[in-house]
Amino acid sequence: MSNSKLLKINADLLEFLYREFWMKLGASENHAKAFARGVSMGDRQGKLFQGMGVMEAALIPVEGGIGDLTTEPELVSEGPTWAVYNGNRSTGYYTITQMTEKAIEKAKEFGMAISFGYNHIDAGSFFSYTSLALEHDMVAMASNNSLPLSAPFGGMDFAMSVPPFDAACPAGEQLPLVVSTKLCEGYDADITEALLKDGKLKSKLLVDPKTGELTDDVRPHAKLIEGYGRVSDCSAPWIFSNPRLYSLNIWNEFMTAIINPHGIVSSDLPSQPSDYFKPDAPTPVGGSYIIVIDPSKFGPIENVKAKSDRYIQSIKGCKKRPGVKEIYTPDEWGLEKVYRQESPKVDVMEDHLNAFKGFLEKYGLNYDTLVEQWEKENK
Repeated sequence: MSNSKLLKINADLLEFLYREFWMKLGASENHAKAFARGVSMGDRQGKLFQGMGVMEAALIPVEGGIGDLTTEPELVSEGPTWAVYNGNRSTGYYTITQMTEKAIEKAKEFGMAISFGYNHIDAGSFFSYTSLALEHDMVAMASNNSLPLSAPFGGMDFAMSVPPFDAACPAGEQLPLVVSTKLCEGYDADITEALLKDGKLKSKLLVDPKTGELTDDVRPHAKLIEGYGRVSDCSAPWIFSNPRLYSLNIWNEFMTAIINPHGIVSSDLPSQPSDYFKPDAPTPVGGSYIIVIDPSKFGPIENVKAKSDRYIQSIKGCKKRPGVKEIYTPDEWGLEKVYRQESPKVDVMEDHLNAFKGFLEKYGLNYDTLVEQWEKENK
């Protein structure tokens, strides 16, 4: 964690601010709602890099002329159990929301479906989309590839994506089973946090592009992007600390881009976030997918939920190692915040908030004025 303070702000207020900001930049109301829900989902999960800060990954290509908030994602082809969407350089927030809705529709009829997307920019937290399937008691898994910030296992060149991966399965009395992770060692956000702290990562996860030596010191290789609070360039690629993560990253590449009929593999994308200020650059996402499965087509959904509950209880009921207070399922702490949090306030990093206030001012909006407006409307 950097030295940035954590501030408590109402999550519904933040979602309102994101929506107003995105509409100011030219997005339709439906697009702005999808964007605001996606960014807010990261806030609500307590994921500091996938909440307010993550919007910068979408804002950079918009400001560079690559992203276009005025376009509509387009369904270009489909079959009974599949669909392909051209994002038309819109955001992943808008495109993958439509991909998910279409996959849910088809899964209700045929039991399962996959939607592919391409030609769109960042999509933020992928729980935003798998959670839509949970609302229908369905299973989902989703990801996209990204700019190549990683070197292959044993290599020292930018070649591989730093992708998210999310999967979700409904439960009964328990919280749903959710996997929300990254198939890489780190993001540009981790580089930024190291720069703002002491320059060091948690371990030697970068490879020096000249010597091939591993390092935890980002300072000789990284540079903050002026005016941004989360995104940095770095000339040293991330490594993979183990071959299992390397293998999963490759699996994700053929799901997001190789079998995607219009996908672009990550090694064909520019490798630095600032490259996407250039209007002739491709979108920083080469491809995306979401698979939705309706378990009720194969048997009673009550059985699925009961088995989920028993499985979760067996995990959480295991004998604990010395010093362990509780055994958690993956992402349980984030789900607690989304589904059971009593307080409407969430944590936001001061660095991210200051950058966001700057974006608002840049486009003719005022943070305090918008807060006053929201408070009046929500008395």
